[in-house]
Parts: sequence; C-alpha cells; structure tokens
Amino acid sequence: MAATAFREHSASPMSRQQVVDLARAAHQAPSIHNSQPWRLRAVVEDDGYNGLDLYEDTSRSLPGTDPHGRDRLISCGAALRNAEVAMARLGHAPVTTLLPGGPRAPFLAALRAGPARAPSAETEALYRAISERRTHRRIFMASRSRDDLLPLFASAVAPFGARLAVLDPGRRKRFARLVWSAAQQQAQDDDKRRELHEWTRADRAGDGIPARSQGSSPFPVDGLLSRTPARTEAPPPWVQEDLGNGTIAVLLVPRDGRTEWLQAGRALENLLLTLTAAGLVASFLNQPVEQEQFRPELAAVVDEVGAPQIVLRIGEPLVTVPRTPRRPLAEVLES
Repeated sequence: MAATAFREHSASPMSRQQVVDLARAAHQAPSIHNSQPWRLRAVVEDDGYNGLDLYEDTSRSLPGTDPHGRDRLISCGAALRNAEVAMARLGHAPVTTLLPGGPRAPFLAALRAGPARAPSAETEALYRAISERRTHRRIFMASRSRDDLLPLFASAVAPFGARLAVLDPGRRKRFARLVWSAAQQQAQDDDKRRELHEWTRADRAGDGIPARSQGSSPFPVDGLLSRTPARTEAPPPWVQEDLGNGTIAVLLVPRDGRTEWLQAGRALENLLLTLTAAGLVASFLNQPVEQEQFRPELAAVVDEVGAPQIVLRIGEPLVTVPRTPRRPLAEVLES
C-alpha cells in the first residue's frame, strides 16, 4: 500500500533525525535469539518525513524453533511498540495500521505521525525504559511477589487485546513439571539445538546472544537451554524452589494469527517497559509455548482460555546484566 494512503493521519512533518530516532528505538526491542527479524523504512511524503514502515525479515527465520513465524511476528510487534513510544515522546500521537499489505504480506505495520500531543510522564518513563530494558538470564532476588503491581501490568497489555494470567503459587509444582518436560523435549530436538548453537556462537557480531549476556546458572535461571537439562521425569527440587523467586505470568491473546502475534508483541514490550520503569526485570520460559502439545496445559494451569504466547518470570534482579548487541542501524533502516 502506498505511503500516501496514510496522509490523512499526518500532522506536521518530522525531520529525518526524528525518524532515525524511531528506528533506533524499534531496533532495541527483544527478539527470539536476538535475531532482529525486522526491516524498517523511513516514509517520505511531499512535505517531509512522516513515519516508519515495518517489514518482517524472513531471511532471519528460525524454522526449527519457530516454524510458523509466531515468535518472529511477536518480535516485530515489540519493535513496533518501541517506535510508537518514541513517536509519542516526540510529541506526535502514533497512528498505527497493522498488516496494510494484506494478511500474508511481509509489510507488517505502517506507523504515522498523528496530531500533536505533549508527551505524558508515563510516555517519558516508557521511553527511558527502552534503553534500560534487559532480558534477565541471571538469578533473581529471593523476594515476595509484587502483587501490588499486578493491576499495572494487566493494564499494560490490555490495550492490545492481550491478557496477563499470573500463576497461583499453589500450582507452581504443576507448572515446574510442565516447563521441565517442555525444556527436556526441546533440548533433544536436533534442529532447535542447532539453531541455538548458531545464535549463541562466540564469533557472532551484532546479533545473537553472546556469552556475557547468558546466564551462569542452569535452566530455569537461564531459559536458553545452553546446557541440556538432566533427563528426569520430575524436575529436581531446586527447579521449583528457583521458580518461587518472582512472579510467573503468561501472556495470552484470543487466538493465533499474524495480527494477534503482532498485538502480542506490542503488549509484551509495553509490559516489559512498564516493569523496567518500576525497577523490575523479566526472563523468558517459552519452551511450553514453542511446542504445540504443551500449550493447552499451560493455559489450563493458569485457568485461562485462548492462545498463550509468552511465559515470563518477573522479579527483582540480584545482579545487573549487559545488553545484547545490535546490528548497525543502517543494516535494518532504509532511508
């Protein structure tokens, strides 16, 4: 779809540097194995720059781990949300159109500058969190669950049609068995192990997950499965004990589909920025959602219907972690 189709939403034109700032914010988003599966295009109209187009980059697919592209679309949705926050911080209401090229097209979203709007304090906090956010693959502080923040987290995902289901502590044992079984099965999959090895190689530059950003403790502290879990039917006692540090939450959308996956990514990033602004961190335990046979039980264990997309552990960090690398912006931004 031509960029001019979105002109009716335009406010005053943006500068080239402002559009670069949107792209830089988008490029800081989390992605599966830090694969950064997006391409960005600065939109130029007759009177100047007016936004950003987002495309999926299927050349960075992970067919073993993500055969349907679900995680790739969630990653792109997270990048879109960062760009929306950055646009709001620049004083423009973000106007977003999802899948403007059709349901199967790689053109995922058109982001345009809407009417002028002064950035709120919440927008400023979310924008600062873009550069502060980290995927936490290290140990969590042993502390009580932050139940006082759960309404805030729920409200962070609701605008995107998503729900956040928090695991009842009484079901932690059942959840530990589920995530342990899913992790063991994934660890035995040759294609998944090959992809993980490829994206955690020491000689990667600009993407992937370097050793400095990985965890130093075994699964589930480090959800990457860099070390294969022992083959046991029941998880070792320390697995359940470790999962007791922090809050286990599952992000769900009503159904699976490309629109819903993009929405899940927007919801996820809005949640991650919100909890980062609150001084918390999150790690991923996505093995049960990356394998179809575990997803129904995952929804059941949190008493929800719908399609689970992301499993998070949210808590207070005991140590800080470095950021993962990013490719040069020129490699993803067409301007």
